[in-house]
Amino acid sequence: MAESSETILKLSKSIIRRYRTSDAAAVVEGADTPLVSEYMSASFPSPYTLERALGWIKIANEEGSLHFAICTIDSDVVIGACGFDHRTGVESRTKLIGYWLSPKYWGQGIMTEVITALSGWIFGQVSTLLKLEATVVEENKGSIKVLERSGYQQEGVKRMSVFKNGRVSNAVLFGLTRNDWNQWSQPV
Repeated sequence: MAESSETILKLSKSIIRRYRTSDAAAVVEGADTPLVSEYMSASFPSPYTLERALGWIKIANEEGSLHFAICTIDSDVVIGACGFDHRTGVESRTKLIGYWLSPKYWGQGIMTEVITALSGWIFGQVSTLLKLEATVVEENKGSIKVLERSGYQQEGVKRMSVFKNGRVSNAVLFGLTRNDWNQWSQPV
């Protein structure tokens, strides 16, 4: 497959690229499961319908959006999503990273590779960026491992701050500063 201008990063296990309208069915297939929505924010739809996927793709492709599709190397099919939300005001030099991956692809190191590469990419793209942050529901051990393996450090716990599906949970806060990234990503 030829690399197109919509490709953000080509990694060893996946491709990160802009969305296409034709990706909607694959987004639904990967995201429409309680295994994915369980730890996502309330804005993540469940059930994840074709209409919602098309709406998301439109938003993700707006100018200035930093939301991308994670695709297979061999068939370029969407298997997940990743991206950044912009902070404002005094936190305008910080971005919040978010992601999900179809359960069919869990345990293969795909998301660790994506988060590591995407973090480096955004620091390279935005020279004024000082920090990346992530918030993870405490029970989401897989996501916590991904962040730790990608150089993020736990910065705190917001106790009893999440109520979803009848369960109260803590939210674990992670951060990666530009200085952390520069030190962590340098070969020893």
